[in-house]
Amino acid sequence: MKEIVFKNKRNPSLVIIVITGNDYRIKEISNLRNVHFPFKVGQILNMNHKVWACNNNYLIDGQDACGEKKVMGIRVSDIPAGHPLRIMYPSKFL
Repeated sequence: MKEIVFKNKRNPSLVIIVITGNDYRIKEISNLRNVHFPFKVGQILNMNHKVWACNNNYLIDGQDACGEKKVMGIRVSDIPAGHPLRIMYPSKFL
């Protein structure tokens, strides 16, 4: 049994707890605030839950589901300080 916690980034009181078996089939969903959650008991929890969490501003087990931010297809950490992209688009690097 594995417990996966979805917590909203903007409102941490919005919590969805999903309990899965060893085969990642959903056994139980605890959704006290009745937030729309597209997965149902009995479904297999695949990578779609990460896409849903990223699109709806949720953290999965305290980690960001979206991955690293990109600017024009380049990871922000790969663009050094003083680079022309950082000068032209300073608001994208906050």
